[in-house]
Amino acid sequence: MKMKFVLPAITVFMLVPIAALAQIAAGPNYTLEKAVVANGGGASAGTTFSVEDTGGQDAAGPQTGATFQLQGGFWTSNLAPTAAAVSVSGRVRTIDGRGLRNAIVMLSDQSGAIRTTRTTSFGAFRFDEIAAGQTVILTVRSKLYRFAPQILAVNENIADLELSPLGENRSG
Repeated sequence: MKMKFVLPAITVFMLVPIAALAQIAAGPNYTLEKAVVANGGGASAGTTFSVEDTGGQDAAGPQTGATFQLQGGFWTSNLAPTAAAVSVSGRVRTIDGRGLRNAIVMLSDQSGAIRTTRTTSFGAFRFDEIAAGQTVILTVRSKLYRFAPQILAVNENIADLELSPLGENRSG
């Protein structure tokens, strides 16, 4: 009697993981499987080819034969993300932490373009419309202090960047 219940239970526990592997993603109104029917049937023809009936293919990846190559999948072209515009902002500080006014901040991007701005009376600066995904170099020029160049990977907005001098002021 117990054997009747054990065999179906083992079968269910073995098939559930297999069914889960066949499904890529699911939601309330959809399910994505690993294979799809690609062209829905009928006939397609071109100058040097002809396809008739329903052709199924894997959901992604190339398939090749003696005289053909089929690239399956939903997104087969090389789509690159567009570079969003981001900003870099912060403060240039003195040795004692106060904002350094009228310092010149320069941003050099990967193409060699250089942008400049002056700091406010509180030492604040800002650069807008920087293409995301590049590396930029920030340098600061001041009559009073020396600053090390800063290399930044700009993938998103950078705010509250603190730029402090290397040491004592130039006059002392």
